[in-house]
Amino acid sequence: MGFDFKKWKERLKKNRLTRAAQFANYLAMVDKYKKKGINLRNNMVSLGNPDARAGTGRLPTTTKLSTILNRYHNTALRIAQAKYYQKHTG
Repeated sequence: MGFDFKKWKERLKKNRLTRAAQFANYLAMVDKYKKKGINLRNNMVSLGNPDARAGTGRLPTTTKLSTILNRYHNTALRIAQAKYYQKHTG
């Protein structure tokens, strides 16, 4: 009995997530870790400032939704990288 490549490929197609679903999962993971107070700043991958702020010492300005989503996405990717690094280094 060998490895059944066709079944494996069908299972991958069946369980494939869209980019939107993957991004929603990333945002949920970021929120979950933030609520639990998990801090990954001492790891090899720095998270930066995850807070979205409208202004920094100037008059209040509006923040674009794309800016906030980019920050969430970057934070989520860094968390995923940190978890991957931690899993592979022990």
